[in-house]
Amino acid sequence: ETTKVVSKIVDRQVSLPGEFFPYLRTDLHAKVSGFVEKVDVDRGSVVKEGQLLLTLTAPEMTAQLAEAESKVKAVESQRAEAEAKLVAALSTYERLKAAAETPGVVAGNDLVLAEKAVDASRSSVRAIEDQVKAATAAASAVRELQSYLRVTAPFDGIITERNVHPGALVGPGGGQGTPLLKIEQI
Repeated sequence: ETTKVVSKIVDRQVSLPGEFFPYLRTDLHAKVSGFVEKVDVDRGSVVKEGQLLLTLTAPEMTAQLAEAESKVKAVESQRAEAEAKLVAALSTYERLKAAAETPGVVAGNDLVLAEKAVDASRSSVRAIEDQVKAATAAASAVRELQSYLRVTAPFDGIITERNVHPGALVGPGGGQGTPLLKIEQI
């Protein structure tokens, strides 16, 4: 059998249920505890990646940083004192060693004691240098925590929810609790 070819527009409609979801969506929570000082955005605000969204203030963190920095200075002064003691012990040992070359001038035990004093001073200097490194790392950690007082946009998008106002006390919520802001990238 044959049939004649006819040119027609093919048209077919199918209704399917669906939802639109943003490409990226995230809840923004505070990483450190503090008071909301300033909110720079509101619902519907278009933001760019890295843009400052809100600023927190934490007075106790300033005190922690001052304490950590003063500890670094105190430990550095201890290191200077220990190094001075090492130089003094080394000088005493060198003089006793030079004097011991003449028989009967210095007791052998005094020379051994001076040598052990030098070793002890060196160990003390090394221990204090480790304390300096630890105190410096602690101060750096507090400085890094202070950087979390500025909440910035993780990507370009639109603020879809704002749940805080200046003066509110916020803290680390992670995935729990109400987020500070919600941002979506359409």
